[in-house]
This record gives sequence, structure tokens and C-alpha cells, in this order.
Amino acid sequence: MQSIQKGKEGLVGDKTFDFQGVFLRNRIITSIIGIPIIFISIIWNIIGLLILCSIIGLIASYEIYKMLPSKKTITTRDKIIFLSIILLTCLPLIFSIFFINEISTSFGILFSIYVAIVSLSILIFVTFFTYKHESLKSIGFWKFWIYITFIGFGIAHFPLLYSHESKGPSLTIIIIALTFTFDIFALFVGQRFGKTKIFPRISPNKSLEGYIGGFLSLFPMLFLLQMILDIPLSFLTFFIAIITISFSSLFGDLYESYIKRQAKIKDSGSIIPGHGGILDRTDSILSNIIVFYWIVIWLKI
Repeated sequence: MQSIQKGKEGLVGDKTFDFQGVFLRNRIITSIIGIPIIFISIIWNIIGLLILCSIIGLIASYEIYKMLPSKKTITTRDKIIFLSIILLTCLPLIFSIFFINEISTSFGILFSIYVAIVSLSILIFVTFFTYKHESLKSIGFWKFWIYITFIGFGIAHFPLLYSHESKGPSLTIIIIALTFTFDIFALFVGQRFGKTKIFPRISPNKSLEGYIGGFLSLFPMLFLLQMILDIPLSFLTFFIAIITISFSSLFGDLYESYIKRQAKIKDSGSIIPGHGGILDRTDSILSNIIVFYWIVIWLKI
């Protein structure tokens, strides 16, 4: 009996190992294909970036909508909810484009229009959809719409950062590269050495050791990037950027994990092999792009 039991354990262990190997291989292959596409889109010009952001926004809208409990029949209310998700996800991107082109003359008007539209959208939902509405019950009314707003503002900050003086494209490359670096090292270090769980109820796989691994990886990466892209940073700015980005990466990841846990789903989608959905891959990037943009503005990088 003992030998049979050991055999079963070994078989189960082998299967687990194979699954992890396939999972990591898919992540690596997807990154090898996806990362060059992202950087080519950025290097091309702002049109390439806007196309990329638009695609992300539309796919993210669909993934967010799919988080809601599925129904056999789709009602008019459900269609309105989906359209509103698209509105709040993609509208900030549209206004950020206007902001870039008309910053000196019409920013106040555009900002006022944007606030009015978003406020009207929220007012409509407060009026017609209660917290206990079936479609929003699993996540929570305000949690759901605040999360969508966060996604929209994150996407909108890409063209804002990209158009920041002559350094915009380089700064955009820096924040994306730093985010990927943090995620990769946090994943590998966490899987190899992770024992101390940070927020096990929200994300059981997040560990303090993984966070430290990701945090330390930012130092050499930012040092190399600032030299290659000719973005000189002071000692203080260098440390502020790394500390802030590491916390922001963790926050973005945990925030999406929390929403998924509320919605009772594992991944936001399956469009990216080894990663899940668009939201699973861009959670840290969206929080980082917001934080990094304001670091650039406030510290005048």
C-alpha cells in the first residue's frame, strides 16, 4: 500500500510540475511575442499607441462586463450596462487626446464636458440600478464602477505621458519596461522562495519575498534605461520612482485580484495564453502609468 501511495503521489507531483512548466512556457512565449508589439507600437508614433490603447480599452470593457453573473437572456438594462462600461473605459482616452492637442485653449471646457458626462452616467445608474440589482450584486455597485473608472483613467494616461515634451516616448518605454521587470522577477522569486504571504485572502500567491525580488530588480533596470534613453535622474528622483512604482505595481495587481475574487472568477479572460485576460496583464501597468505620469510632472523629469 505504501508503494502504491508513493506512486500516486509521484504521478500527481509530475502532473503538477508539467502544468507549471506549460504555464510558465506560455507566459514566456506570450511575452516574447507581445512585448515587441507593444514597444513597436510606442516607437512608431502616437497613432500606434492610440490604436493599442483603443484595443485594450474595448477588450477590457468586454472582460469587465463578463465579470457580471451570466444570464440566459440579455435585457435592455444589460445592454445599457455594457455600453456604459465602454463609455467609462474609453471616454477618458478620447479626452486625453483632445487635452494633448488643445491644452492651451480648451482644456477647461473639455474637462467640464467630461465631468458632466461621467456624472450624468453615474446619476443614471444611481437612479435606475440599485445596489441589489442582480447584475451588480456579486461585486458591489460602487466597487464595480470605481474599478471601471480606474481602468479608463489608466488607459488615458498613456497618450498623456507619451506626449510629455520630447522625452515622452522614452518615459513611456521606461514605465512599461519597469512594470514587466517587476512582474517577472516577483513571479519567479515568489515561486522559488515565497513563504510569507502578504494578502492571502485577496491573492494567495503574492509573497513578501516575491515583492522584494521585484523591488530589487527595478534598480539595475532603471539604471540601464536612464543611460540608454538619456533620461538623467537625480539620486532622490531615482529612489522615489522605484519605491513608488513597486508599491503601485503591487496595488494594481491586488486591486484586480480583489475585484476578481468579488466576482468569483480566476482570470478576467483567456485572450493571452499563460496570463489570462487583458486586465490580468495590464493591472500593474495601468496603476503605474498614472503614478509615473504624476511623478514626471511633479518632479519635472
